[in-house]
Amino acid sequence: MRLKVTLRQKLDNGIRVTCVGWSKTDEVYLISEDNQIRSWSTFTTQPTKIAQLDPNLFATDLQFLPRHENSLGRHGVLILITSSDGKFHLMNRSGRIERSVDAHKGAILVGQWNNDGTGLLTAGEDGCIKIWSKSGMLRSTVINSDSSVYGACWSPDCQSIAYTHGKSIVIKQLAPNNKPLKWKAHEGLVLCLAWSAVANILVSGGEDCKYRVWDSHGRSIFSSIHHNHHITSLAWAPAGDLFVVGSYNTLRLCDYSGWSRSLEMPQSGSIYKIVWSNDGTQLTGTCANGNVLSAYLVDRHSHYLNFSVTVSEKKTISVRNVLDDTVENLELPDRIIQLMIKYSNMILTTPTQCYIYTTNNWNTPFIFELKDGAVSHLEMSEKHMLLIEKNTVSIYNYQGKLIAQPRWPNMRVDSIKAPLISLSDDMLAVRDSIDQTTVHTVDLITNRNANESTPIIQHSSAVLQIALNSQGSAGTRTLAFLDKSHDLFIVHVKSTSKSVTKLGRKISTFRWNGTINILAAIQDAQLIVWCCPAAGFNSRLLQLCSLQYDSLELGRKPRICDFVGNSVSVRRADGSLINVQISPFPELIHKKVYDSKWTHALELCRSIDSGMAWACLGVLAAQFNSLSLEIAEEAFANINHYEKVFYLQYIKRLLSKVEQRAHMALLGGRSEEAESVYLHNGMVFQAIYVNINLHNWPRALELAIKHKTHIDTVLYLRERYLGTLQKQETNQKYLATRESISIDPEKIHQKIAAEQKRKLS
Repeated sequence: MRLKVTLRQKLDNGIRVTCVGWSKTDEVYLISEDNQIRSWSTFTTQPTKIAQLDPNLFATDLQFLPRHENSLGRHGVLILITSSDGKFHLMNRSGRIERSVDAHKGAILVGQWNNDGTGLLTAGEDGCIKIWSKSGMLRSTVINSDSSVYGACWSPDCQSIAYTHGKSIVIKQLAPNNKPLKWKAHEGLVLCLAWSAVANILVSGGEDCKYRVWDSHGRSIFSSIHHNHHITSLAWAPAGDLFVVGSYNTLRLCDYSGWSRSLEMPQSGSIYKIVWSNDGTQLTGTCANGNVLSAYLVDRHSHYLNFSVTVSEKKTISVRNVLDDTVENLELPDRIIQLMIKYSNMILTTPTQCYIYTTNNWNTPFIFELKDGAVSHLEMSEKHMLLIEKNTVSIYNYQGKLIAQPRWPNMRVDSIKAPLISLSDDMLAVRDSIDQTTVHTVDLITNRNANESTPIIQHSSAVLQIALNSQGSAGTRTLAFLDKSHDLFIVHVKSTSKSVTKLGRKISTFRWNGTINILAAIQDAQLIVWCCPAAGFNSRLLQLCSLQYDSLELGRKPRICDFVGNSVSVRRADGSLINVQISPFPELIHKKVYDSKWTHALELCRSIDSGMAWACLGVLAAQFNSLSLEIAEEAFANINHYEKVFYLQYIKRLLSKVEQRAHMALLGGRSEEAESVYLHNGMVFQAIYVNINLHNWPRALELAIKHKTHIDTVLYLRERYLGTLQKQETNQKYLATRESISIDPEKIHQKIAAEQKRKLS
């Protein structure tokens, strides 16, 4: 990936441009030294005059109000203009100034809307940082320092700000009574600062001719080489995966972790300000020599199996089949914004249309018109694709037919980013935009036209990343999520209790396999692969079902880019990409099992005689109820889990198929399914007794009260249990129920014996 840069010459009569900002995806607003505001389209060579500003207004910055449903007020799109006389101005799109505010003593060096468009901050030569409402009313003076503030920015959640203070960076919480976090960032003055709203990472540039990447706690992630000149500008791409660095005659495109993807050397002088377009494919900037810098991304790549796709120009794409080295060159009528190839389909979007190609036909794509313009995010599953546009989330099949337009509580399209949304063939999962501990799901089969969803997680801490598995039916759909403590969990989407299973800790990145239920993660700079995450209910089985690759080649802070077949693509901290080959046997076992070829799977395990293979087969066999008792028994016997072998032999002796199904569910760690099997067949006592044996006492009492049976039995067994532990009852629900229920031990024993006798018959 690299930038293709062009320099637009100065305006007529050599007038220099001082400020730029994106109005639309293909339109830039300029403010020049003659105090005129001009509109400059990427399709034309000459700008159009919008308005003439006051002759005494010397603009220092220009920024458009972030676009989303709640940001537009009665004046429509607002433009923030800061000036050298300490004032900022709020202007509408037609060029009329709605309000001017005297904000600082001396020039305003920074003016920035917050991420949701409800307020703004200004920072100036006077060392002050002030927070204002969207209408220009002062909310607070956050900082009053003794040195000029050259850079300031909002945190992703708008609850704190970061700013420069000499050679240091300071993060200040807006809530009162919070101590600021301050650290030395550069050997010279810090000149520019930017905070990614997606990756929650800061990047800074200074007079020491370096740019550096930091996490939100001030820990260093990356430090660049020494450049020839000061770093004068920085800007994050909207998706948070890239940022650009501007210096004297230098424009560098960088990955979010810091390493450089490309270096361009335009004859621009120092680049003072860089702004990305909303679709993240173009950028523009102001230069010291008065020119306007324009650039767009080229050599973007997407790979899937034997196909490699490259965007070589704005409207040109090449598809290479590495098996026979054939190349298809495709020309589109408009520039390419989104690109993805997966599941034998390739999706391209332009500002107005979406193109769907199949890998066996590059000549006649399905084409449909977009509803709200440029697509900001694209997801693909085996049957569907998801497009996020300006105000809508739409799901289509690969013939271009609209399947669903899901909605969920607190839905904000502008806040949806790649780590926070996941698509499978039957389910959509997305993290709540306000409550970061909640994840919503939308069932694409039953709720196509409904505006309802079910929160599947109410976690104890913020969720950073989510991903749905792709294999299996809707009933077995599993969500993996990473929380703020970097612990990795899985949860069954259809589960009623939404109980989570912890797989690992100190996880930095994870990814499901593209076709089977295998999960790979980076744990303490080590690659770990859980060949059967369903074994998470048992720590011994989970350890047997995991593979660890502690390779020095991974280096420091690697991350997983893709996981296809038995190959895990890992990106090192220096930008190099390596493929780690894992054992092919887990994939083969999964495929045999899901194709119901149990005999083949058993023969494969016998031939390789691996503890990992036997453990995987045993766990998978336990998921298929009574259909695979013999397979599960041999698998657990080969890994010396004799308690499970004896339990399986007991299950085989059961006469009732219902009992066998319930006990197989318990063996597989699926207690809710066992309870459901019993209740569906009218065996309420057995459902209650399952929860008692698992010490799930609240659920046992809940079932007894709901079905108005065996309440005294639950209370009696609870008292015996606590008596054995020599503890007193503290559960208020049990205490309240005990007051109205009399317990007769003899009668209870008779009831239990009657239930046992009925079960045997």
